[in-house]
Amino acid sequence: TFYSSFQFDDYLYVIDYCKAHPLKDFWPPYGTRYLTYLSFALNYRFGGLNPFGYHAINTLIHVMNGLLVFGIVSATFKAPVMSKGEEEGSGLPFAVALTSALIFVAHPVQTEAITYISQRFASLATLFYLLSLFLYAKWRLSSSGAGFALYLGSILSALFAQKTKEISFTLPFVIVFYEFVFFRGGNAGRRLLSLIPFLLALLIIPLTIFGFGLGLPGGGGGIGEEIRNLQLRDLATISRHDYLITQFRVLVTYLRLLALPINQNIEYDYPMFRSALDPQVVFSFLFLLIIFSSAVYALYRAVLKRSPLILLASSGVIWFFAAISIESSIIPIKDVIFEHRLYLPGFGASLAFSAICFYLIGRLRPASFIKPAIALIILTVVPLSIAAYRRNSVWRDEVTLYEDAVKKSPFKERVRYNLAWAYQMKGDPDKALKEYLEDLRLDPKKEKAHYNIAVIYQTKGNGQEALKHFAEAIRLNPANAIAYYNMALIYQARGDAKSAILSGLQAITIDPGYGDAHYNLAWAYSEQGDDTEAIAHFREVIRLNPDSADALYNLGLIYKKEGKTAEAKDAFTAALKARPDYAQAGLELQGLNSTKAGRIGR
Repeated sequence: TFYSSFQFDDYLYVIDYCKAHPLKDFWPPYGTRYLTYLSFALNYRFGGLNPFGYHAINTLIHVMNGLLVFGIVSATFKAPVMSKGEEEGSGLPFAVALTSALIFVAHPVQTEAITYISQRFASLATLFYLLSLFLYAKWRLSSSGAGFALYLGSILSALFAQKTKEISFTLPFVIVFYEFVFFRGGNAGRRLLSLIPFLLALLIIPLTIFGFGLGLPGGGGGIGEEIRNLQLRDLATISRHDYLITQFRVLVTYLRLLALPINQNIEYDYPMFRSALDPQVVFSFLFLLIIFSSAVYALYRAVLKRSPLILLASSGVIWFFAAISIESSIIPIKDVIFEHRLYLPGFGASLAFSAICFYLIGRLRPASFIKPAIALIILTVVPLSIAAYRRNSVWRDEVTLYEDAVKKSPFKERVRYNLAWAYQMKGDPDKALKEYLEDLRLDPKKEKAHYNIAVIYQTKGNGQEALKHFAEAIRLNPANAIAYYNMALIYQARGDAKSAILSGLQAITIDPGYGDAHYNLAWAYSEQGDDTEAIAHFREVIRLNPDSADALYNLGLIYKKEGKTAEAKDAFTAALKARPDYAQAGLELQGLNSTKAGRIGR
């Protein structure tokens, strides 16, 4: 996957963001996704927009998360309540930890969080989340002087997680759960006191999202502001009730993907349910209730009977529901389902599955768990790895990704649009046009589709159809300056200078700093013989871009035609300074063709 292209939101959250925010903008730290944005900025600083570096870092994060899964499970087996686990068979802790880690790493549902570059939000947050829990477990098991360093590292990792993605909000609750389930005894007051720093970390995300702490000094005040605004918009516009009951159905789909990862999709065409009495909602809720309540009951029984594997399995199920709760509860998000949201919950699922399997294997009284572990890995991890490899092939580029998505979500408008855009960017206008027209059938008011169709027709030389779609794009969005600009180009090509001027004036009325529109207005006025307006617009181009050699050269031609020799020389000299290889400006400056005014250049 290292050479797979940027996709979808990568353009907004990686490419555009890195171009707009140099490293100096990242102080002071701001926003709930600050560290992920910083990691993208560092990628950009050292590797530009070569996707290899971004994919390499994402894969490294994934490997580190797999090692942390192994470490957390191994450490948990050493907790007092798990002491029986060492006695249930030789190599049991290693077998459970290795199988859990390999399933977590190899599962194809994880491909979206890793291969999709911008979803480093999920994987990096998971890294700090798991690291905090791992260091906490090691601290609780430590009896050496290094204990405080482990504890401090756990707190810092928890704080870093809160500054990486909002899913980390549940981490303090998980650590409290871990403390009181897997550790017993000791002074209750001191145990609670040690948890206070983690509980205080709960304030970071809500205070940041809901406006407190805004207006920090320095250039970093806007890092992540776009996502924050989208979050607030979703909170204000999407029904919490509808989102919640829809998530009951979505959670069942997530569980199906974990158990049977087929028909994976970047864009699920998922309905928003409106009634809690809808049969799909009711049955989904009951199914989830049975799973969760069974896990809670199993946890209670496992604690009483000191059954380590059942304790791990039930804790894994509870972890799944806790980790998914931020994105699948009453906090509405415009897109109701995305596979990358399973990344952090995937640890709980892989742990629960491994623990249950080894619990059943243990009933057979094996002398060692190593050989059963090898067999289980062959039967599960190898097929999952093959499925992950095949799924990753879909992520090769935008065309392969959205051709796959269109097959699975043929009636979802955004999927059609993204496939059309991918074809257009790849240089296949005929396929792009077909998909854009299908997109308009799904949404006739899609302004961007009308605009892109117009550009394709314009490129093909079909000015009439292009004008029709540009006009429709403007009707849907009267502030579309670039559509007016392109209409002006078509009118100019037809020799209709008057219409070209009217369209150009509309473009600069909307966007007075639109240099290309000013340039073409100058050209159109010159064609009309209105040198005064032509000079005014060429000067505006030069004001906006002092190094515009073409504007300087054409301004010089007008001055030359008007007999203003000194002004013409100044303009030609400036054109040569801006572009030393500008041969025509050099010839004009040398006095060649001095008796014949040049035609305005394009």
